[in-house]
Amino acid sequence: MTKLVFGNQKMYMNGDNVLSFIEGLNSIDKKNHVTMFPSYLYLGLYNGVVKFGAQDVSINDNGAYTGEVSASQIKSVGASYTIVGHSERRKYHSEDSELLTKKINKLLENDITPVFCIGENLEQYEQGITLDIVSNQLDFVLAHVTNPSKLIVAYEPVWAIGTGKTPTNDEIRDTIVAIKKYISEKYYFDCVVLYGGSVSPKNIDELNEIEEVDGYLIGGSSAKIDELKYIIEKCA
Repeated sequence: MTKLVFGNQKMYMNGDNVLSFIEGLNSIDKKNHVTMFPSYLYLGLYNGVVKFGAQDVSINDNGAYTGEVSASQIKSVGASYTIVGHSERRKYHSEDSELLTKKINKLLENDITPVFCIGENLEQYEQGITLDIVSNQLDFVLAHVTNPSKLIVAYEPVWAIGTGKTPTNDEIRDTIVAIKKYISEKYYFDCVVLYGGSVSPKNIDELNEIEEVDGYLIGGSSAKIDELKYIIEKCA
């Protein structure tokens, strides 16, 4: 079963790294299931190489907003996706559900697929309230966006991102199944749900045993071409 491979390259690479990385991507034959999310600076370089998207978006259409990038600008360079609500944006930029809803609506207005990130922190995980947390994160957004069925959801336990730690397969399966069931029963559509959180060549075989996971949102390994190639081949 082919699984989606979404690579969030965060702020890992500079221009030379990106050009070398793209050469490596060009050497991969089967990559229709792959989407890359580079820094804004390098979005255009991926056009014609692989599907790609942005890591964030402004709530504004255009105007005097220094440092911001609009959905229409993202669309204009050929991007099809944008990540919204990553835990690092929530943590470092205090992004809340109201702001994330505005971002998602801007993306939908421009026919860009939002990849909406949800997940619990370590304290919440240890308290056993993961499902309460993710359902709350889903509820505000799904109830207030114009077309929620267009979203892709990425479940990323915050405590697993960049730590090398991952939940057990049973925990991941149970959470993914619960998310899909919750969305289907309350909002009446079937949703693609990705898993993210220290996905790497070391655990991809084990993670691929979870049939309910539709794909992965990958961090560090998505900026290392040899590691990403391995994951892409395993998911084809």
